[in-house]
Amino acid sequence: MPPAQVKALTEAFTGFRAALDPNDAWANGRLAVVIRAADAAGWSRRTTASALGISRERLQRIARFPAAARHKMPRHELGSVFPAASVAAFRKHEDEVSLRRTRTEKALVAILRAAHHDAGWPYNILGALVEVSGERLRQIAETPVDVTGEQAPTFDTFTRLVKERPAPREGRKLDEAEVERLRRLADRARTATKSVGKRLGSNPSPEQVRALESALQGRLASEELSALLIGLKEDNVSWPDLDSACGYKPGGARARAIRHGYAQTPPSMSRYTPTQLPGWPQPAAVSQLTDSHSV
Repeated sequence: MPPAQVKALTEAFTGFRAALDPNDAWANGRLAVVIRAADAAGWSRRTTASALGISRERLQRIARFPAAARHKMPRHELGSVFPAASVAAFRKHEDEVSLRRTRTEKALVAILRAAHHDAGWPYNILGALVEVSGERLRQIAETPVDVTGEQAPTFDTFTRLVKERPAPREGRKLDEAEVERLRRLADRARTATKSVGKRLGSNPSPEQVRALESALQGRLASEELSALLIGLKEDNVSWPDLDSACGYKPGGARARAIRHGYAQTPPSMSRYTPTQLPGWPQPAAVSQLTDSHSV
């Protein structure tokens, strides 16, 4: 927004806020004209407050401000009535204060409507310029006030700044070797079971050893497949291509990758526990599962 338009908005809001301020020096200075004159003429503040139709607390607050003008008032005498001319003078100053509030409100509402309705400036941005909330400005702008004839500047049309997004990385396709490796690992991973960690005892049968070796190979193939899927996805290969290469239904590759640490595991899915066999396969792998320290 150009500085001239910011200045117009700021001045209008400053005038409106000052007109509503109960401690505004301009308004209280005019209201204090009669009150100060009554004090100087010897009228009690109780009598003055009663004659002017205001509370003593408000009179005390107004009396703290210096009078903006002089007012001639007769001296108080026993049994005298508070001068009607002084009451009329006080009403005149009250009308001036009320008129100022009305004028500043109309001026601000006209500017807000021109900026928001005509030029499209959001209330939160306008509020930041005058250090109030956008909701407060919206309430002021929607006040049922007739602003016909009010002069408001023509604001520049608001243009929302769109943050430039980086161009998405172009997805790459799998080559034949990667497809063949994924399919081979996926077929082998289907034989993986959860019985790898079972103890075989001190004298396992050859069939038990062969079954354990097969289960280990299947489980390690499953872990290798999951790591490969995560790496390929980070290399911008699409999930549908990975599903197709592994022979999975849509979403299968992503579910496997998430379970193996690709992203936060949802509550409905249990996280995978890796096989604790460093260096597998190795000659002593089966013996590690059959001795007293086996997993």
